[in-house]
Amino acid sequence: METLKTITPHLAVAGQPTESDLKTLRDQGYVGVINLRNDGEPEQPITTKEEGELAKKLGLEYLHYGVGGAPFSRDGVEAVYDFLDRHPSEKVLVHCRSGGRAQAILLLFEARKRGWSASDAITNGRGMGLDVKGGLAAMVEQYLAANPHT
Repeated sequence: METLKTITPHLAVAGQPTESDLKTLRDQGYVGVINLRNDGEPEQPITTKEEGELAKKLGLEYLHYGVGGAPFSRDGVEAVYDFLDRHPSEKVLVHCRSGGRAQAILLLFEARKRGWSASDAITNGRGMGLDVKGGLAAMVEQYLAANPHT
């Protein structure tokens, strides 16, 4: 798994975890995994379905919401919000291939929680270690502009 980056005491982002990484996360007290990858991406040792089955076998709650180059879907973002809201004081990993999409999704979550506007989210997120750039930054701003505080 690419380097685990702790964002808050309960939320972390990373690249693709292996089976061994998932076991280690469980042993470190993580209770959930959110996978933002789509099947068929490069450097993907297991499918999203296989990862979900493995996570559940290890006792981890699992959510798959595939994020690509298209704008974030409200249903997908809301599913992530619901998942994170169910675990407010428990450790959850959000991952993609290298951590960029994971940081963008967590930035949306933090912006909603903290009432940040679309124009403030990127700067405020950077202060938390959520360094979202380029097309992902534009996707975050577009989503927040269209869905303020939701």
